[in-house]
Parts: sequence; C-alpha cells; structure tokens
Amino acid sequence: MTPVERAIFGMVTDRALNPSRKLAMEEYVEKGVVIPALPSSQVQQLYRAMEFLLESSEQLQWAVFSSCANLLNLEVDLLYFDTTSMYCEIEDEDEDQPDHTRSSLRRRSNSKDRREDLPPVVSGLAVTREGIPIRCWC
Repeated sequence: MTPVERAIFGMVTDRALNPSRKLAMEEYVEKGVVIPALPSSQVQQLYRAMEFLLESSEQLQWAVFSSCANLLNLEVDLLYFDTTSMYCEIEDEDEDQPDHTRSSLRRRSNSKDRREDLPPVVSGLAVTREGIPIRCWC
C-alpha cells in the first residue's frame, strides 16, 4: 500500500514537472522519476489520496494559511473581499451533489456579462491591507 503522503508528493511533482492525466502517472512514477518510498503507484491509490485531501481540506487550508501568515508576518485584522463573475460555455448544467453539501458549480443565471444563456462562475478573493491574497473561493 502506498503511503498517502508519498502518493500526494508524486501527484504534485507530476503536475509540476510533467503535467498529464492521472492515469499516466503510474508510468511516470515507475519510469520517469525516483521518489523515495514510492517505487510504483496504482491509479486507485492516487484517487484515495485525493479523497483524503478533500476530506481534510479545511484543516489543510487552515494549516497552510497559519504557516504563511506566521512566516510572512501578515496582519489579518482587516481583510478586503471582492467578487467577480465569469461565464463558461457548456451544453448542460451540473447536477447538485447527492449529499446536498455542495451545489453545482455550473448553473444558468445572470452574470455581469449579461449572458443569461450561459452559467456564471462567481469567484471571490480575500486580501490583506497590503493586497496579499490569503484565500479565494469559487
């Protein structure tokens, strides 16, 4: 069994050095690079590692933010938040997730571009007083 941390490290290096499909990563790990403690990886293990990241996303985001804020001496007593919308061209809307914890990303409504026929994507960005981005939402 591949340790989760090694699988995540392998996926990150693959994306940074050799962007490709997840299915191609099996060959990348076996023949393209040497990653200590990761001689091979099966795509199922990569999907399990991604599930771990999704389940731990809130804790991971907080840990990364806290580390960066401390390292950069960021003052986060006042944040500025801005949103904008864009549209994407699709054939069909996304369906809501079955567990109803997340709604669909692509859904038809009004965007600032007045494209009522296309679903908007709303993104938000929070920055410090100095303009350093600390979080984005989509």
